[in-house]
Amino acid sequence: MSTNRLLLSTCALLLLNACAGSTLQAPFGQMAQPGRNSPRFLGQSASQPAHRIENLVNQARMQKRLAVLSGHSPMGPNDTIPERGTVQGRAMTRAYLTQNLEALGYTVEPHAYRNNGTNITTRLMAEKPTDEYIVIGAHLDSVRNPGADDNASGSTAVLELATILRELPNRQVNVLFAWFDEEELGLIGSRYLASDLRKQGMKISSMHNIDMLGWDGDGDGAVELAQPDGILWGYYNMVNETHGLKLPLVRTNTGQSDHESFKRNGFHALCISEEYTRRDTTPHYHRRTDTFSTINFDYLASSTRLVAAAVGDLLLKVPPPPGVQFVPHDNFPSRPREFHASYDEHIH
Repeated sequence: MSTNRLLLSTCALLLLNACAGSTLQAPFGQMAQPGRNSPRFLGQSASQPAHRIENLVNQARMQKRLAVLSGHSPMGPNDTIPERGTVQGRAMTRAYLTQNLEALGYTVEPHAYRNNGTNITTRLMAEKPTDEYIVIGAHLDSVRNPGADDNASGSTAVLELATILRELPNRQVNVLFAWFDEEELGLIGSRYLASDLRKQGMKISSMHNIDMLGWDGDGDGAVELAQPDGILWGYYNMVNETHGLKLPLVRTNTGQSDHESFKRNGFHALCISEEYTRRDTTPHYHRRTDTFSTINFDYLASSTRLVAAAVGDLLLKVPPPPGVQFVPHDNFPSRPREFHASYDEHIH
């Protein structure tokens, strides 16, 4: 696709959003608050507990969004995201995320950290002023392939969480949603963002990174929680039971994703993924065959519900289980570090 065509597509998206009444993009660091014009908890019965926010996860909506991010469906009448590894593909991805977020009433805060390197962020503010934040993020880029699992699945999950968490009443903590650029080049986007947030003195109580949630070869529904700091391992296990999700949870000591950037800057973090360490992970990793048709959407939705339940309770300040103790990460298995080669070397 030509550069002119890309610019026309992006301008068209922004024009559509303007016509819909969306706000102008704010500079990074400005607070943003989504609109209040959407109905809360559509389809919920009066007897359903208000904090069961995970019940709003919409699998069909996630499937539709992932289809666009992986190039399976067009982004617009004449535009399809071909991949998310090139400058062009990543720019189209940012435009698509911006379009969706503005349609939800969010103010998008692009975090441009270098030439051709821009994270997408937006904020959901608590209902009473507070300086505490939870960060929920995923990397938006791929190698030069459709990247349906790695990491359109994570990007879609974060977009779904941005869609539903604004419907949670009585939020007591702010949320920063982030889509990181250039993860595949060495966690570059998240390193810049985490460093900038530390320099700003942002009070981040936890960071939840989602990377690859689209494969469940053995059908057990298991979710890996990698390097969960502080109370996070105990908290996810508690919520898994109290919300009746009862998913098999596996603790690991694997890094290699954007949670590392936040840990290095002193923030508590974890990564939520398919069984990457235990090798029940997509065989299409970093290949052209990482396409929409390989995604297990039942698994993606159930895993997203887990994150929604955990973050939802954290936003309501539901207390952690009593007596929770931190166990060192190196007590748990890890997957050997696989250094990223060039994009072209990944393609088979």
